[in-house]
Amino acid sequence: MAIRSFLLEEEIQEGRRILLTDSRFPENVQQSRRRFSQWLEGRLKARLSEIGNFEELKPLALGSWSRGELCPKSDIDLLLLGDEKKVEAFVREAFKRGLKLRARTPEDPKDWTVGVEPFDILALLGIESQDERVRKNARRILSAVRKEREERRRRQDSVTAYLEPNLKFGVGGLRDIEQAMALGRLFARRFEKLDPYPFQVLATIKEELLFLRALLHLQGSGDILTATDQLEFTKILQQSSHAEFMKFIQSELERASFYGDWVVAVCSTPEKNLVRRQPESMSSALQRLETDPSILTQFEIRRRVRDLSQGLTPFEIGKVVHKALSGLKSDALIVALYRTRLLEVWIPDFQLIRGLVQHDHYHRFTADAHLVQTLREVERARTRSRSLGRLGRLTRELSATDWWILKLTALFHDLAKGRGGDHSTKGAELVHQYLSEWNYPEAIKEDVSWLVANHLILSSAAFRQNPQAESTWKRLFERGVEGRRLALLALFTAIDIRATNPEAWNEWKSQLLWQLVENLRSKRAMKLQGHLRYVRRHNAVEAVDWILNLDPAILEILTPKVLLEDLHEAATSQTDLPVRVISRVKTKGRFWVRIHRKRDEPGIFLDLVSRFFGLGLSIQTACVHTLSGVGVYDWFCVRNEKSARQIALWLNQSNPPKPFVVPDVTFQTVELVAEDENEWIFSFRGKDTRGLLLAAADALANQGLSLNWARAHTWGQQVDDIFSVRPLGEVNEVLQSLKNRFVT
Repeated sequence: MAIRSFLLEEEIQEGRRILLTDSRFPENVQQSRRRFSQWLEGRLKARLSEIGNFEELKPLALGSWSRGELCPKSDIDLLLLGDEKKVEAFVREAFKRGLKLRARTPEDPKDWTVGVEPFDILALLGIESQDERVRKNARRILSAVRKEREERRRRQDSVTAYLEPNLKFGVGGLRDIEQAMALGRLFARRFEKLDPYPFQVLATIKEELLFLRALLHLQGSGDILTATDQLEFTKILQQSSHAEFMKFIQSELERASFYGDWVVAVCSTPEKNLVRRQPESMSSALQRLETDPSILTQFEIRRRVRDLSQGLTPFEIGKVVHKALSGLKSDALIVALYRTRLLEVWIPDFQLIRGLVQHDHYHRFTADAHLVQTLREVERARTRSRSLGRLGRLTRELSATDWWILKLTALFHDLAKGRGGDHSTKGAELVHQYLSEWNYPEAIKEDVSWLVANHLILSSAAFRQNPQAESTWKRLFERGVEGRRLALLALFTAIDIRATNPEAWNEWKSQLLWQLVENLRSKRAMKLQGHLRYVRRHNAVEAVDWILNLDPAILEILTPKVLLEDLHEAATSQTDLPVRVISRVKTKGRFWVRIHRKRDEPGIFLDLVSRFFGLGLSIQTACVHTLSGVGVYDWFCVRNEKSARQIALWLNQSNPPKPFVVPDVTFQTVELVAEDENEWIFSFRGKDTRGLLLAAADALANQGLSLNWARAHTWGQQVDDIFSVRPLGEVNEVLQSLKNRFVT
């Protein structure tokens, strides 16, 4: 296409005035568009006449010029029959002046099709002296058209144009329309007894797109209707809203694509196969689509789709939907159900999202096309699970009913887009409405509505939150993300991403989702889930935050009943609870010790660790917390050969421990893990030595730092102690001081 218009700058405003005068889009664009093209042709001839004697070259306009469809940046296609040397000189000078002519002279003065590519031969159609020669090339031209269309379609695996459609080369654009109309003339005999309606539709849409293309060019844009241009055109053309304007454009492109495909199919099909009996019922229509989902079958059904559904009750429609989509269905059939408008008949709300554009830099398709893409991706997940990466393993867990639930979710999950508010919640309401009318079992209705209501939460947790944090798990558990529903939601999340934009799905996202699933199925998560269930069952709402702030190790050693009772006792007690010691049969010589203090004060942790050290209790794990309404609630795993009763007696004595000297120890590393205005988190790692935890606690206390929480663990011969403290002074100075003391 020409890089810039042949119009002069001062002519641009005049062109806008002529194009927009008395034009109401889309009702009244033909007259103003043709008036503009005539004016534009006059401007072009004036430019060409300035170069030399243009008429002397015996010019014959081709392409858009010959059809009276010139736009400011149209290619200037010409056949020049004059003297070759003069033609060459003229074209050379035109290029110097910025006029990009696509001009040629015929090899054979009598037969202009000699040595010419199929599309250039097609451009000669309508020139009386060449018509017969053009028609002799009909099959060659048809083959070239089909190949070129297939190459353009292959670039985008979709059932509709992109959200920023190319008005010339995109699906349903001017190239598709002109090819269809030219083939209609070239194979005119085939269409004599067929419905003329498609050509009427194509002619109408062609005028609309030509008008928009001309306006785009006058705006300084190309052939792509960008988001910016869409907003500008909504104002210029006085449309009700940007969304409604683009819904109309996308709908027109879909219609042009459908009827253009039909024309090509008619030209490509043996004439004896063109005579088709129209389906008499919805059942026969579905049966025909199952065996032959071609565009010719689609055309017959689409032309009378409303008639086929008349008289069907909602319950009967539900049975039809199940018959059409349940079980393994071909990709071609799913697309055919969309292009015939059957989906819109079965689910009337589908019409409300037809052509709905979602400009969020993420969605690649219109809302209705996205739902169809999602249906296709459900089938791909079922037959090619490896495309989902590790997440594909979950497909082995699904039953036939589960796959049907995923298809229903695909149909409904974005059905409430464009209505304002939360489309997930409103979509779930639509699920209840339709599935109730279709008399579906309550279990399926609940599963589908739950998936629709929650279809975005897993991607948010995996990609925007910490998938290893218990707070993340809690939010998901609270929404019911567990068991079989976890597998369904994880798979649908992947399917939805692939259907939104195939390029948005990658190995990284597959890995993150899979890790989240594994985390939610881990022993640690199962323990958390069990405790939260118990809390909810006993209406102990206040305990939810307590449990979420506890170290996971505590959830593993205590049953939900014991933990809730202990927390409740600590929260309601007016004084500190006595020390509690729990022995575990499988870990002989190790005990879990609970320390409770109603008030948190600086130095408590150091005092506790000192007491353990003085009593000869070796700390293996320390889980230090301060819980709102509970106070200090610390658990220590200690090692000692004494009994649990003896340890409890020691720790419950009010006598202070015997004086001792903090041991001189070293750590392999002391690091600042994280920092913000509320906390500094330090990590102490080293080889297990008696007194490591005490020395670290003493060092932090000497720095004047108060503890928020701590996690201390001994793994074999290694110690990994994490401390969260309240900021005081300069963090780098504190860190360096700690390193000077412990790291050699």
